[in-house]
Amino acid sequence: MYSVGFFIQAIFLAIAVAMDCFTVSITCGMQKSMSKARILFLAFSFGFFQALMPFIGSLFGGFIYPFIESISHWIAFTLLFIIGLKMIMDARHFTIKSKVFDVESTKVILLLSIATSIDALAVGMSFEGMGWRVGEQLLSLIIIFFFTFVFTLIGEKMGEKMYFIKPRLALSLGGFILIIIGLKTLLSMYIS
Repeated sequence: MYSVGFFIQAIFLAIAVAMDCFTVSITCGMQKSMSKARILFLAFSFGFFQALMPFIGSLFGGFIYPFIESISHWIAFTLLFIIGLKMIMDARHFTIKSKVFDVESTKVILLLSIATSIDALAVGMSFEGMGWRVGEQLLSLIIIFFFTFVFTLIGEKMGEKMYFIKPRLALSLGGFILIIIGLKTLLSMYIS
């Protein structure tokens, strides 16, 4: 049986891990171009990678972490910076018929999923230190998936409802948000 303390800890961990996905999904929603199927794919992809990275971290933490630790922040920053910069540049040339930051593209969604989840490797590496048994670790991955999935759906809908934001502004704002998330990820390496 799982303790109340475990559930509280796992839920707070899941909410923390889902925050970047929530923010990025608002950016995706502001473009108002996603079909229902693509929104579900976005939420599934974000949830899947947010759960996969801690799983990988828990399996190979002792072996991989020394190699990944020093560059994981840089990988996340680089991916988010490139996508964000492209959005800002595309906003300058935006017309009503433009298709920029193509959230209908599987490649873009997968890149965003990886970029927002790389730091979650460290979460899995901390499972053993938290004293969680294998069953608790697996349940926490399900909780992470669930919260990320739901937060992504909520974020996308929030972005979609921002009617007062013009497409050019939305693209620029979205690009800046992605770059800020990337910078936050990079700075957390030096602050923590």
